[in-house]
Amino acid sequence: MSEFPMNKRVEVRWAEDLDNQSVLELSPRCAQAGMITMYPDRAPVFNRLHRLVDPDSYHAIALNGNKVVGLFGTLHTDMYLCDKPVRTAYFMDFRVDPDFRVGLTAYRLVRRTLDFESESGTRMALATVLKNNDAPMIFTKGRGGLPASLYLGDNRIYSFVPVRRLKIDDRFVIRKATLEDVPSLVGLYNRFYGSYQLAPRMTEETFLHYITNIEGLEIDHFFVACEKGEIKAVGAAWDARSIKRYWVIRSNIKVRLMSELVKFLSFLGRKMPEPIRTNQPLKQLTLVLYAHDQSTEALTAIFRHINNLHLGGEYSLIQVQMHEDDPVNECLKGLLGASLYSEIHLFANTLQFAREIQNTTAKVHLEFPNYL
Repeated sequence: MSEFPMNKRVEVRWAEDLDNQSVLELSPRCAQAGMITMYPDRAPVFNRLHRLVDPDSYHAIALNGNKVVGLFGTLHTDMYLCDKPVRTAYFMDFRVDPDFRVGLTAYRLVRRTLDFESESGTRMALATVLKNNDAPMIFTKGRGGLPASLYLGDNRIYSFVPVRRLKIDDRFVIRKATLEDVPSLVGLYNRFYGSYQLAPRMTEETFLHYITNIEGLEIDHFFVACEKGEIKAVGAAWDARSIKRYWVIRSNIKVRLMSELVKFLSFLGRKMPEPIRTNQPLKQLTLVLYAHDQSTEALTAIFRHINNLHLGGEYSLIQVQMHEDDPVNECLKGLLGASLYSEIHLFANTLQFAREIQNTTAKVHLEFPNYL
């Protein structure tokens, strides 16, 4: 007996290049609701960014005839657990067409992926799930033969609006990074990452790959804060729109009122950011690859400098992510914005390894490959 009626029969397999258009067409049918209802648009190639970060990344798809009705992606990074590298899968792009959410489509996508990762020897996996989005939570509770997750706290997604000039600590000189800075920056990143129990690491090869191959993340998009000639903090202002953009479908009354206020104040001659417009991509800048050398003040100076650069500019929002308990949250003071939260869930391949992680993991830092 078929698991679905004839018109709901589903085949699950790995995505191929020929599936690209149908995958792109799935996104608008799975829009994320919130203050702004939107969906990620990665045209013209849905997995181009994932392949740049991890050439072995892949997606499982569910097909009804020739139509993609489900998607579940995986990429891999090395995360360091108490200074020991662990090859880690990151689960992402979990989408199921609303007409196929009753049934086993989602389960089959997850099951196929988990089986493949298990056979490949993966010991650890991460996923971030938008808080209060109950649908994916069933896959974190250890039901149906799937492993239960360890909840590692919430990731804070802070979006601020560059509407006022902020004072910058005059101890720091802010400038654009150069290629000559790369060795110093790699050392700074690894000292910063090493202050967490769970975090990535950086190499010169990886850093050069990012700034050479990822559009919008070139070296002149990195800013450093120097004190007495020494680099104390770094951060990149990434415009990812050529690879990934969020398409706005609608916004709630608060966002609409704010957009109208922005328009009104701009008519009065004040420098204001672009208002958020429906049926258009969100004009957003993302702060990534930030780090400091025991100086949150230096990183604060970079965040404020980027805010000041974009007063009255082309971006409606500037976004940055960090763990809710991270001291880096102090760097957001003075920035006018709002927060969303996603839960961080970690999966281990054995109960013993899960207990080891549970006993050692406190401070967590995710870098941009972990929230693509």
